[in-house]
Amino acid sequence: MTNDTTHGQTPEHTFVVMAYGDSPYLPECLDSLLHQTLPGEICIATSTPSDYLQEQANRIGAKMFVTEAGKGIAHDWNFALRQAKTSYVTLAHQDDLYSPTYVERCLDAMRPYPEALICFTDYKELAGGEIRTDSLLLFIKRCMLHLFMPFRRSKSRFWKTRLLSLGCPIAAPSVLYQRENLGDFQFSPAFTVNMDWDAWSRIALLDGYFFFIPDKLMLHRIHPDSATTRGIAAMRRQEEDARMYRRFWPAPVARVLMYLYSMSYRSNKI
Repeated sequence: MTNDTTHGQTPEHTFVVMAYGDSPYLPECLDSLLHQTLPGEICIATSTPSDYLQEQANRIGAKMFVTEAGKGIAHDWNFALRQAKTSYVTLAHQDDLYSPTYVERCLDAMRPYPEALICFTDYKELAGGEIRTDSLLLFIKRCMLHLFMPFRRSKSRFWKTRLLSLGCPIAAPSVLYQRENLGDFQFSPAFTVNMDWDAWSRIALLDGYFFFIPDKLMLHRIHPDSATTRGIAAMRRQEEDARMYRRFWPAPVARVLMYLYSMSYRSNKI
């Protein structure tokens, strides 16, 4: 099976798989991308090239792009985003799985709106081989999404910002970007765990739409080596959450929200 599945049509969408090391979950991730109902391009971006990654790229007929090592996660994500030549792109995390209709559903929502910025979906968690449809963290995120995006799309800068003011309900691996409408957007090296929250808060200030699909169109894997799990253990997540809350609220309110939000960290345990 190869990545050449567009049947002569110009692809609209690219999955750029951000690969680090030799993840045993990568083949399953790639297979989920190959089985999309709306085919497109797939490539791998990495700062840790290996024979294993090249073999996986060859297996599906994908290109592998290599950048310098040791430049940080923001550098690697920005590099990955630049590799897509299509209008729409998803930065896929190497351990996660995508529903076959993920791309089709997102593009169906975005295509009618020339000012589309990003589309994101609900998701399930995979922890220790167990699929979790519900958890404290997922409940909190869904409450925020349904409260601030009741119509599943929003162009209002005020409401897009309010969506992000109580926490980060947008799952980074679920985000599909309209690359051309993002201008010179880049992920910030000032963050190592909350790059996504910071990114959405800046994209929210652009003129254009956020779209939310409430169906669970991806499976996010939680394991001890994930960046989020390591960030929580090293207290980076807590420090960066505090910085983000202070972006939206006075310090006393930010401290209260930070305390409440930190209770959801337990959901990131296996």
